[in-house]
Amino acid sequence: MKIEITKLQYQKIIYNLLDTLYGPKLSYERKKDIIYIYSNDNDPSEDESIGEGDATFRVYTGSGKGKGCKKDMYVTSETGEEIEDFIPRAATRKKLFAKTVISYVNEKTGLDIDCIEFWYHTTGLDNNPDHEDRYNFNVKKNKKIRT
Repeated sequence: MKIEITKLQYQKIIYNLLDTLYGPKLSYERKKDIIYIYSNDNDPSEDESIGEGDATFRVYTGSGKGKGCKKDMYVTSETGEEIEDFIPRAATRKKLFAKTVISYVNEKTGLDIDCIEFWYHTTGLDNNPDHEDRYNFNVKKNKKIRT
């Protein structure tokens, strides 16, 4: 039996997943060319000992951003692994997933992020399970970024 879901249903599922994992509120902190986005559990305004490594996402606005991007959001490895625990890896390499995560973060922070970058595990040509590939997507241009 084949089950089809609409884009709206998919978006609702991903929003609920992200709310469950990171709380209904995201906070952020600007430092030079990087904006650190924190989950409810790691809000820097509540605990001054929070470090940059505790960020759920990082947004590059200067050096480090992708070609053609104004605000390039990097999904940290820990965040990517947490998400992949709940949805199949193949689903994270789709345009709809990238658009939905950016939409979620923009809605929660008001940052107007236009690109997303994350790494995902694959089995390489030599069947090495530790092989990683990068996925870059520009929402404004609606296409993957070639690197």
